[in-house]
Amino acid sequence: MKKSYKTALSGMLLALSAGLSAAESLIPLPLGVKPGFSNIPVMFAMYEINTDCALAICILKSFFVFLTRGTTAFIMSISGGLAAFFTMLLLSKKTKASIVLTSVAGSLMHNVGQLSAACFILGSSAVLAYMPVLIISGCIAGTVTGLCLGLLMPVLTKIKQK
Repeated sequence: MKKSYKTALSGMLLALSAGLSAAESLIPLPLGVKPGFSNIPVMFAMYEINTDCALAICILKSFFVFLTRGTTAFIMSISGGLAAFFTMLLLSKKTKASIVLTSVAGSLMHNVGQLSAACFILGSSAVLAYMPVLIISGCIAGTVTGLCLGLLMPVLTKIKQK
């Protein structure tokens, strides 16, 4: 893949990820649960471009959150995003885990990262009582996101090859 093409594709994936993140923040799901669709471009980049590109998208998406939703949202986004990223990286590069399993693990670790940040911000571990809700929602969201990426991967791979 040519460097200029990879740069342009990375920029489009970042824009898609940021747009999905903004759209997800508008979906009124119960208990603050989000579907995690903004992670699809990060996972695609991890599988099809390279780790550096995927990490850059993950971090820059969090800076977009900072610009649009503030400091607390940024801290939650970056802590959850990096926990998810490194978990998915480990599973995708070191095991034969499926895209769905990798996505579920990333979703669960995103929730762990966010809960850790919330404990730090609030100075209390009381938020850990929310863990059962996040485990259930993380499994559902991770499965849906992984299935979506699995369905989109053949189409996105064709785009990447042109």
